[in-house]
Amino acid sequence: MSPDLPTAYLTLLVLFASTLGISIGLRYGAAQAGHRARWTDAHALASLGGMALALGAIAPAPLWAVLAQALCLGAQLMLVRGLAASGMAMAPHHLRAMVAGGVASVALLGLIATVQDAVMAERAIRTLGHAITALVVWQALRLLNRERRSHTIAHTLVWVACCAQLAAQGLCLALALAAGGAGAWSALRPEEPGMLAQAPLLLMLIAVLSGVVGFTLLSAERQLAEQRARARLDSLTGLFHRGALDDAAMTLAVDAERTGKPLSCLVIDVDRFKQVNDRAGHQAGDMVLKRIAETLRRACRATDVAARFGGEEFCLLCPNTGEEDAVLLAERIRARIAAIPLPEEIGGHASVSIGIALAEDTGDARRSWERLFAEADRALYRAKREGRNRVIHAAAGAGIAAKAANAANEAAEPAAWSVA
Repeated sequence: MSPDLPTAYLTLLVLFASTLGISIGLRYGAAQAGHRARWTDAHALASLGGMALALGAIAPAPLWAVLAQALCLGAQLMLVRGLAASGMAMAPHHLRAMVAGGVASVALLGLIATVQDAVMAERAIRTLGHAITALVVWQALRLLNRERRSHTIAHTLVWVACCAQLAAQGLCLALALAAGGAGAWSALRPEEPGMLAQAPLLLMLIAVLSGVVGFTLLSAERQLAEQRARARLDSLTGLFHRGALDDAAMTLAVDAERTGKPLSCLVIDVDRFKQVNDRAGHQAGDMVLKRIAETLRRACRATDVAARFGGEEFCLLCPNTGEEDAVLLAERIRARIAAIPLPEEIGGHASVSIGIALAEDTGDARRSWERLFAEADRALYRAKREGRNRVIHAAAGAGIAAKAANAANEAAEPAAWSVA
């Protein structure tokens, strides 16, 4: 080794120590951040792995080789685990198999280190370790490529980091094979170790730096998206609030007018809900609202929009849903809510009144939505006037059909408390 090479490896050692410090600093800020904490831990392990590789280049020994490979492999496994936990598609059993394989690989590396021939042991450890780590990095790249959202700066930096890490592991593997080497691999064996031997560490350093910046930006983007999503939700029920309902309704109204497909609106009001609050307390009333909201959430399709419109009033928008399907859905919701028990102070079960309307093409999405909701709201008040615990459609014919269905259901089911 030339006199300048130890200095070069010491420089790389200091640089990896710097990225370790950055990762540890970010770790404190991500302590409660779930998969974001895993990313910082992964980069801390990768920095330690780079330090161990630099030390191993200065003073070759099987111990340094095992430590470096264990740290690098652990970092990439943690990275894949963080990507999977952040919502990127990966089967849980595949993740468990990768972790189990990683643990078994580290144990095998330790066993190889006990071989008497230190040079052969180190070469075998490097070859096996870099090959396994490269496979794990490849899995991380596959997860990133499945992310179909948008190629933001953060996503691109993470992708670059994984590519640099894959290139580093591949070059390390090639150099390990060339060190023993014969045939085509021997062409990679330098007469005097120089930049080629340092290239994997430089690539790993690029990977760690790109990864730290990329994952930090990616975490910030997702945290902002989560905050925006939460800002659209009612804090008690977890359904959309009124403002989010208006936004979603405008989009659905535009789509309905463009495609000519039906759009139905269900306005749902809990019957005599004030009695629940007055006799059992507001906390008991909140629990009833949560149960009703959960019932609505389970009754909805993925394309439906459910919202809490007021205190005890809910709204459900159903695209591609005609009159008959809307009535059937409303009856199903009414029957399920009628099975929700009320607090002991009151007894009986909850009930709701539901008004239904079908959107009309007015040529103006705002006007169409306002008219749709107003008609459904008027149908709701008809249901209230006609005895509560029933479904009324704004169209007269559908209203008669709904009342007939109500009569049949009331005859077949136990009477609900007319909270109804």
